[in-house]
Amino acid sequence: MTTNLDKQGFDGPVAWDTPGTRSALRRWTVGNLAKFLLWMALWWTALYATVVLPVAAVVPMVLVLLVLTVLEVRALGRLARGMRMRRVLAVYPWRQQPGAVRVDKGKAVFVLPDPYQPERTVSLKLADVLFRPWTHEALKDYDAELWYAGDPRFACVVAKPGLRGLECLTQPTAYDPRTDPRRKGLSPEARRRARAIGARVAD
Repeated sequence: MTTNLDKQGFDGPVAWDTPGTRSALRRWTVGNLAKFLLWMALWWTALYATVVLPVAAVVPMVLVLLVLTVLEVRALGRLARGMRMRRVLAVYPWRQQPGAVRVDKGKAVFVLPDPYQPERTVSLKLADVLFRPWTHEALKDYDAELWYAGDPRFACVVAKPGLRGLECLTQPTAYDPRTDPRRKGLSPEARRRARAIGARVAD
């Protein structure tokens, strides 16, 4: 894989045009679609069981249905994030950053250099997964040689070596309308790229 190791700007081919990227996102999408369909099938099975089982079993089965509903919604949300990942990969090149991962109270924190001020860093958090917090062991491959595409001031797609374990990290100010969009320290090119991925940027 060709990566851009230049710490200034985003020269080089975008990640989407790099061999292996499209198939990696396709595998990610298929895997998450399979999870969504699995949770949906289990939900309908649990609903059927709730109807046919004795009344005494209704309360625990309702709890099972609630858990499956949460898992189904989370899987659907991940599928929706796939479109955002596609946009990021079509705008930014892949880069490498070893030793970029921290674990803070069950949350994965990715510390990446500011693309135009590499002496400064920007942090993005990845929330823990349901029922299992992140651990250093779970993030070992990410930390060894993190691959990422994006601007950490807005959004990044991160991956383990070999384009495994794709994840999308975003800053709240980039997409949450309840926050103020980023205004300072942005070049015209950085603004253009941010808007191309749908991020909010102050005029």
